[in-house]
Amino acid sequence: MTLDRSSPPAPAPIRTFRFPSVERRALDSGATLYSAQRGDLPLVTVRAVIDAGAASERAGEEGLAWLTASALEGGTAKRSGEALAWELERLGAELETFVTWDALNVELTTRADRLPDALTLLAEIVREPAFPAHEVERLRNEQLAEILRRSTEPRGLADDAAVRCIYAEHATYARPIIGDEARVQSFDNDAAAAFHRRRFTPGNTAIVVAGAVTVEVALSEVERAFGDWRGERRPAPVPTTDARVERTTVFLVDRPSAVQSELRLGHVGVPRHHPDYYALLVLNTIVAGAFTSRLNMTLREKHGFTYGVRSQFAFRRAAGPFIIQTAVASDVTARAVQETLRELNAMRDNGPTAAEVRTARDYLAGTLPLEMQTTEHITARIAELHTFQLDADYFEHWRERIGAVERDVVERVAREHLHLDRLSIVVVGNAADIEGDLDALAVGDVIRHGNSA
Repeated sequence: MTLDRSSPPAPAPIRTFRFPSVERRALDSGATLYSAQRGDLPLVTVRAVIDAGAASERAGEEGLAWLTASALEGGTAKRSGEALAWELERLGAELETFVTWDALNVELTTRADRLPDALTLLAEIVREPAFPAHEVERLRNEQLAEILRRSTEPRGLADDAAVRCIYAEHATYARPIIGDEARVQSFDNDAAAAFHRRRFTPGNTAIVVAGAVTVEVALSEVERAFGDWRGERRPAPVPTTDARVERTTVFLVDRPSAVQSELRLGHVGVPRHHPDYYALLVLNTIVAGAFTSRLNMTLREKHGFTYGVRSQFAFRRAAGPFIIQTAVASDVTARAVQETLRELNAMRDNGPTAAEVRTARDYLAGTLPLEMQTTEHITARIAELHTFQLDADYFEHWRERIGAVERDVVERVAREHLHLDRLSIVVVGNAADIEGDLDALAVGDVIRHGNSA
């Protein structure tokens, strides 16, 4: 048998996929329950989604939500940190706490037959954290060490500089979610406890249960563990999202020893509830959201400037950033910026081809099942329903909505949402080697900074 290798094989049909049915119930306490039965394996994931994200911090608290989330693992009113760890070991449970801009999350995964004990423990962690001083101090020092690492590591430095250069100084998103050294250094266990008292209420909380458990059992066990919790909803402040620049500007962060440049190009994007959400997903996939994207084919495959380039619209309750990121050798820094801008201008002026839109739609629809393989994946997506107040059947219709995006719509959103006249172009590299070439591009003023951008 002779194989024809003159063209790649045709893609297989997109696999069918059905998101599990989600039941949403309002609890007497004011909390909300989301439950989804998925019984492929005898596992269950439970997550508390609390409106205590970084955007809910007050002035002077920047980074406190991060510390509070970490410190939840330090013990409760009933158990020391060591006892809590042993209880998790007994349950065979994995505990994860983390914070986003819009929510603080506490999650446990365990065997389905241990759901009652898991929910009891989750309620204890969420409702009665102890915040022992020594544990908070240890975790604060870890947070400070991570802040220091980010300030010296090129990618972290570029990421943090990018948001400071995209957003105005006073804007909520103009800083890393982890906070800065000066603020975090001032936090102690009292600060974490005060943040917990203010933001952790049932009115601010959803409990998500996904896995091998019925809706009835989930409701009964959640009511048992959280039913006597009381507290009204306390809305978080509305994030401010003003842009730093009114015209395209190059921000050069000098790293004298660098042989590579970290590049970030971006601007203020749109909130999650924008009507162009699905079209923007398709547009981003074509720009640099997949391996076959325009920028990856140009910068990596055609010119060999980089190992890869990625872009994303960071969808949040308020307008998160649109950012393109890559790393290139110092001697091709200006050329990489030039080629990136050329591709972006072509997309804005001419839009994508019909084939690009079709491929991007198929890619997004085809990868969806890969992002839903575990109870943790399902729980994370259900958490989005609550955070962004989406319909319970939202993911059942996700593929058809992506499939309905046509080329003319993507062409329009490229014109409307790629703000190439007011880009913040952040370059972290050896200024002595690259500043002259960046000046010669004449795409905007080149402003040189230290690591603080």
